[in-house]
Amino acid sequence: MNIVFWSDSYVPSIAANSIQVLKMCNALTNSGHEVCLYAKKPHGTPNNLKDINNIYGIDSIFDIKILKSNPDIKHLDYDFKICWKIMKGKPDLIYTRNIRSAIISSILSIPTILELHYLPVTIFSKLALKRLHKSPHCKNIVVISNKLKNVILQKYPYINESEIQVAHDAVDLDRFNFNHNANKITKEVLELNPDNKTAVYVGHLYPGRGIKMILKLAKSLSNINFLIIGGHFNDIKTYQDYAYKNHINNIKFVGFVPNSQLPHYYALADVLLMPYQKKVEVSGGGDTSEWMSPMKTYEYMATGKPIISSDLPALREVLNESNAILVEPDNVEDWKYHIENTLTNTILATKISFNARMCAESNTWDDRVSKILGHL
Repeated sequence: MNIVFWSDSYVPSIAANSIQVLKMCNALTNSGHEVCLYAKKPHGTPNNLKDINNIYGIDSIFDIKILKSNPDIKHLDYDFKICWKIMKGKPDLIYTRNIRSAIISSILSIPTILELHYLPVTIFSKLALKRLHKSPHCKNIVVISNKLKNVILQKYPYINESEIQVAHDAVDLDRFNFNHNANKITKEVLELNPDNKTAVYVGHLYPGRGIKMILKLAKSLSNINFLIIGGHFNDIKTYQDYAYKNHINNIKFVGFVPNSQLPHYYALADVLLMPYQKKVEVSGGGDTSEWMSPMKTYEYMATGKPIISSDLPALREVLNESNAILVEPDNVEDWKYHIENTLTNTILATKISFNARMCAESNTWDDRVSKILGHL
């Protein structure tokens, strides 16, 4: 098929939505389809896509068209330019994460798949979802968790259960076959104590991600390295200043690491942390804790390293007592105990790591694409 992925993402970008979009395009291409991605041009950056494979950890070559988009007119110029292009060369399928894009493509009589990572709550999005649902050109509505599916079915009873497909995020499994001897990233390079075990967190530093919890843990577990990967400069600076003022010397913030390079950092981990709190913010604002499906869940699982995660209903769709240690989100003492226990209890750590890896092996991006397109 000739597939257009009509995204709302800025490319290149460190945002999770951008990474997820590129991973999907890569998998669609791997499945033998001709893919063209439309994405927004980040303000003040040249259209330089030479390093795109390294940034996003992808291996396929597909067409990427970066277009200017004006937020002052709600990106209508961006939508208009894409409409013009797809009308000239009508694709077999439009794939999008945006309801407005899905409505436009269905009006143009193009088969459309809408993937939702949020609950439509604005007046426009509610009306658009109802209009899209009635369209014969809407071929599938995909959501990232069972919880989000259930909330949508409850809020919008005109949608039948069979009309929504759940597809959690996934992983590029081949990137997680570590060769420790070839790893150029070492504890010494990162100025971490080489004699200490290392707890690793990967992701943004937005409120609700548990970074304050990690700082408290680092303060009380001075014999463990804490490595934080990701985040924007201002957030990193804030937490670095806090660590300095509170004499927390065993924590290291390395900032953004290209997705293709993350396995080198994962290889250093003795335990992986997912300390989400009961309210979790995303880049666009709002609370996603009720139905989130973090991309890093399957990446963590693919590493073969033990995972300690907050015990939240949305995360339990993938994690359970057989493949992770689940802890109350804000209980510092419990987190402290389970980190120490996991680092010393080899039998437990090996068991949950093995089970997590087995789960990751059946949840690749290629599997996800096959599942979604097989629903058509």
